Amino acid sequence: MSGIALLGSGAVTGFGVGVPALAAGLREGRGAIRPLVDGEWPGLARPRFAAMVPNLDETALADRVAEALPAVADRLGRTLRAARRSLGLGLLAAAEALAGGGGDGAPDADLALVVAGSNLFAGALAEAEARRLAGGRPGARHGVEMFDTHAVGLLSEALGCRGPGLTVGGASASGTVAIVTAIDLLRVGRARRCLVVGLPADLGPADWAGLDLIAALADDRSVADGRVCRPFDAAATGFVPGEMAGALLLGADGEALVRLTGSALRLDGSAQPSPSPDGERRVMREALTGAGLGSDDIDLISAHATSTPLGDRTEADAIAELFGDRPVVNAAKGLIGHGLNAAGLVETVAAAVQIENGFVHPNAHLENPVRPLRYAGGRAESRTVRRVLKTGFGFGGFNAALVLEGSA
Repeated sequence: MSGIALLGSGAVTGFGVGVPALAAGLREGRGAIRPLVDGEWPGLARPRFAAMVPNLDETALADRVAEALPAVADRLGRTLRAARRSLGLGLLAAAEALAGGGGDGAPDADLALVVAGSNLFAGALAEAEARRLAGGRPGARHGVEMFDTHAVGLLSEALGCRGPGLTVGGASASGTVAIVTAIDLLRVGRARRCLVVGLPADLGPADWAGLDLIAALADDRSVADGRVCRPFDAAATGFVPGEMAGALLLGADGEALVRLTGSALRLDGSAQPSPSPDGERRVMREALTGAGLGSDDIDLISAHATSTPLGDRTEADAIAELFGDRPVVNAAKGLIGHGLNAAGLVETVAAAVQIENGFVHPNAHLENPVRPLRYAGGRAESRTVRRVLKTGFGFGGFNAALVLEGSA
């Protein structure tokens, strides 16, 4: 089996720190979404639910990164000092992935870095503007830290990445788009290994309000029992935020339990937040073709499904038309929320976890499907998973898909 090797992975989610915590949460199907307290997610007016990472201060973050990569301990004081929370959590996931693939954080000219997302520090920009309007000034480092590229700079400084580096945005598909970009860098020989990192969403009050105005956020007032995140369910009203960071270490060669054998990116040619069934079918079919597979070869579809009515229905229709009801379908956002920039990365880690550990995680709160498919049930099921199709879709017509295959 050819393809790109998945050498290491990292995750920080509402289930806790590390891939083992993610794997345990997915298998238990307990869900990490909970009610918020006032001020816990600044600027988020609705919904009053989210999946939050356990609180880690700067010292705890540095200790955990140094535990994974002892050689970088002396750099962490400078790197993490006054850094945004999102950067600290992204660094933690990246360190786990790098260490899992045998990296030590020493400067490496053959290690590329791709950071998923755009508008990575919108929350910081909103805070700086509020200080300016109040007669103050932004922080001394604002002129550097306001750029998305600051994430690449900080992570490369801490982790020794000296190969190519870039940020890649694709709205909610950013994580998946970043993985496809990393695969392309490896295939053309720009580097031998590539670290792909997705940071938690760091948005400002106007950004959350904008998402609310277009009815993208769940309306928790319509669900009395708090089960507001319901991918593929007719009662879904919008997405529930999930704080998370994810990372993959990919290699052009090397031994690995999971390989990425197919990938595809396609645009719909639309600036609107409206999904296209044709675009979704095309990108899934192209990923299958790249892997040398047909629709009957896929065991599991790890769906993008965000718990938004139009998005979920469109994806369900595309899956039904291309695959029928043969592969099992599940969606991690019902358990961990929607991580925006990081969603595709964390969900790809979740797909690999299911291949490696032989189970399918449940669908949360799925009672009345928008369209009949072979959905996973309400509990995890032990099952041999050899091949997974992972989808990612974003506002502005971004479509992405990956095929993951186990080596066994």
